[in-house]
Amino acid sequence: MTFDELQETWQSQQSSFKIKIDSDLLLKEIQRNKKHFEYTVLWRDLREIVAGLAVAIFFLYYGLKSDACAWALLLLAFLCAGVVVFLIADRLVQKKKKPRFGDSLVDCIQSSLANVEHQVWLLKNVLWWYLLPPGIGIVIFVGSVMLKIIQNVRGKGLVDILLFLFAYLVGSFLLFWGVYYLNQWAVRKYLIPRKEELEHLLHGLENSPTVTTAEM
Repeated sequence: MTFDELQETWQSQQSSFKIKIDSDLLLKEIQRNKKHFEYTVLWRDLREIVAGLAVAIFFLYYGLKSDACAWALLLLAFLCAGVVVFLIADRLVQKKKKPRFGDSLVDCIQSSLANVEHQVWLLKNVLWWYLLPPGIGIVIFVGSVMLKIIQNVRGKGLVDILLFLFAYLVGSFLLFWGVYYLNQWAVRKYLIPRKEELEHLLHGLENSPTVTTAEM
């Protein structure tokens, strides 16, 4: 048999060649991935909440204890606490707004897709709800300290302190930029591919015959 004849035979058999997938097996795998994703996000939020509370309490303590720039420290504590409040409120709102999906394969994929899409939105906007509030507080605090120093310190000591505060601002900016970059990298590397995978799977299921036990 020649190559052309082999090719014609293969093409004629392709239309009758079908692969059927075990829907129960696929559902269990989707549910397992969904639970793992939700578990990872939960622990991430818990870490952020604990860290945010610790930082807020730290600044609150020194704000109440200090006489100089106390208001700036208290403002910084308030802004850090605001991030914690946002995380808690976001989880509560999402839990309340969460659509009531059934137990079918399509419902499970839709639920997973909704979770991923929300995480994509959160991380893409991490600058506004996570980085900007404490960033503003740090700038205000450093600015108030600089103003106080300029009013009370002269000579070489003033230059050294101002250089230190400037380096502190630059270091904080680089740290915040690094956090922002890592979040955007995580979106591109993990969340977007996962979202596209779920969308492709959902589209395939909605536009294909009923999925049954695997056979060829």
